[in-house]
Amino acid sequence: MDPDSNRLQQLIHAARVQGLGDDPSLQAHCRSIIAAADSGKRHLTTQELQLICAATGRSAQVAEQLQKRAHDLVDKARAILLNEQPGLVQEGGALHPAERAEACWRDCWQFQRVIIYAYACGRSCFTDPKGMAALRELYRLMNVPVVGLNIALRQLEILTLSDVSNADDQALITAAFSHLRGELNKTAVKS
Repeated sequence: MDPDSNRLQQLIHAARVQGLGDDPSLQAHCRSIIAAADSGKRHLTTQELQLICAATGRSAQVAEQLQKRAHDLVDKARAILLNEQPGLVQEGGALHPAERAEACWRDCWQFQRVIIYAYACGRSCFTDPKGMAALRELYRLMNVPVVGLNIALRQLEILTLSDVSNADDQALITAAFSHLRGELNKTAVKS
């Protein structure tokens, strides 16, 4: 294995978005549920949502509705991005060939999944600092079009908020998306 592919494999292994499973301010059973779901890269079950939301005071119904619509919301955000930047998926574009574009949409779905975890846990700051640093480096090495990803995430936020009527829930979701975009867009500060 050449050094570049070895480095990519290390980054892929280290890249991690959510840090809720390690958040000591969450009850142990909530951390355990989140860690297990994230390990499986899956949504929370209805029972898991109810347990976490009962502990945090969030609406299990809102979280469940967002999970049910996650794929649809990502598809709509993708359509908006491609309407605004159609060159991304054309030859020479940052999301060409199709496999590269599909990886981007999978990442958007994963981000939406983790935002729902954050909502259920009542946390707007939910990322793992080391895992996010690895993800940023991976994106840099793979020339992921972060500007386009930001557009997709902003559209995903708008679409997600359209499904939520409670102002407190909207504020938490907005703050969680803002936190995620902030973490994705951090740059290394050199002294």
